[in-house]
Amino acid sequence: MAEIMEYQMFIDGQWIPGTSGERMEVINPGNGEVVATVPRGNAADVDRALQSARSSFNSGIWRSKSIEERAQVLTTAAIMILAQKDRLAYLESLTSGATIKRSSTVDIASVAGSLIMSAAILREMPEVEHAICPPVIAPMHSYFKREPIGVCAGITPWNFPMILAAYKFAPALAMGNSIVIKPASITPITTLELARILYDAGLPAGVFNVITGPGSSMGSYLAAHPEVDKIAFTGSTEVGRGVARVAADGIKRVTLELGGKSAVIVLDDADLDVAANMGLFAFLMHSGQVCESGTRLIVPRAMQDDLVARMIKKIKKMKIGDQMDMTTDIGPIASMDQLKTIMEYVDIGLKEGATLACGGKRYESGDCAKGFFFEPTIFTNCNNQMKQAREEIFGPVLCVIPYDGDEEEAIAIANDSSYGLGGGVCSTNTTRAQKVAARMRTGTVWINTYHILRPDVPFGGYKESGYGRENCYHALMAYSEVKHICQDLTPDADDKLVNLLIGLNNA
Repeated sequence: MAEIMEYQMFIDGQWIPGTSGERMEVINPGNGEVVATVPRGNAADVDRALQSARSSFNSGIWRSKSIEERAQVLTTAAIMILAQKDRLAYLESLTSGATIKRSSTVDIASVAGSLIMSAAILREMPEVEHAICPPVIAPMHSYFKREPIGVCAGITPWNFPMILAAYKFAPALAMGNSIVIKPASITPITTLELARILYDAGLPAGVFNVITGPGSSMGSYLAAHPEVDKIAFTGSTEVGRGVARVAADGIKRVTLELGGKSAVIVLDDADLDVAANMGLFAFLMHSGQVCESGTRLIVPRAMQDDLVARMIKKIKKMKIGDQMDMTTDIGPIASMDQLKTIMEYVDIGLKEGATLACGGKRYESGDCAKGFFFEPTIFTNCNNQMKQAREEIFGPVLCVIPYDGDEEEAIAIANDSSYGLGGGVCSTNTTRAQKVAARMRTGTVWINTYHILRPDVPFGGYKESGYGRENCYHALMAYSEVKHICQDLTPDADDKLVNLLIGLNNA
């Protein structure tokens, strides 16, 4: 058994133990072993981190730097992340259950890409924009500029610890803010590693802080804290509602990226092999623990059996097992609690009358018996009113919903959801697929592919999947305020417009 790693919180550029002195264990979900410990933080640690962020912001040590200086630090950090990709990917997979072949490629590239893209957009953004103001009554000059919001807070989930932290800190730092990140209690260590890299890349002390501890106590306290000017949260819709409520009391800026129950529409002209690959990738990536997973497969009834048979044939060739093995296709569920939730939803599906086509059980073959694994599971003959088709399961469980009519019926089923985060269309007709995609009420739609999230396109949801957007230009705007400055250019007091409007010349 490898030596257990010990981490501290990162506050004001230093590694600091928690106020309570208590520690939390970080588990490898592949075998249930403890691999690291971190401080069990409390409200006092939140206060310390926010004080550090506020002091750094008020000092101007980061926000007063030029656009080029900030962009250069972000770019340097991205280069350092790429240089340390092996260690970062190892730690990410070790603690989150992500397959190493994904974390070492997609995850690392996404984190570096968020920093590089934020720096690139920042460099192109004008420092000042001038209004067109003809001197019809009196000569005026108006201009407006973007300024940082202040102290930001990011609360991130356990499924993509590095990526979803970067979605928050990259645009926040680009715009000159200071930030405190509270990662999920079961996957905190890669966010702490990123804090070290950002500091080594030249980010001043206090601008980026990472605190660890229970989300139930620290997260809510952080969201409600008067020192927080903006909060970005990724997680469940239920918790997101609570974040929105406490943020409203302080009129805080908020970005929420919440749950999903995304639909993949297979049209009657689809290539079934393409549909099988797309459908599998949509619900099996990261063992289904993705907010925008395509967990509802809407397919013409006449095509259902053939399509599902092709998917099951492909599943049998997939390797389930140790996420640290480069040949593994499907890794573990992130925690025992989540594994139990998935098992409960499978029981619900069976009771509701759906047909279990494959899977449905905890996977315990060989060494997997020590970890939290679940078989890829497909239910057929589902309907959109079933609980398992309406609620987010967050596991490798697919509900196949057949339809008998045309694409109108398929679109209606897809949109009949309280969520609207992701979605997909499978078709050989490009024009037809794009028309269907345009009518889906969701933040992202993929055609003949899935799960492609890029740093140069916005990501976020409709309806109960949240509001606001992360990534690209939209994210930088979300981490800034707009200030309008208006100057009267008339030389004499008697000529001022204000004098004419309220009669000051006669006073």
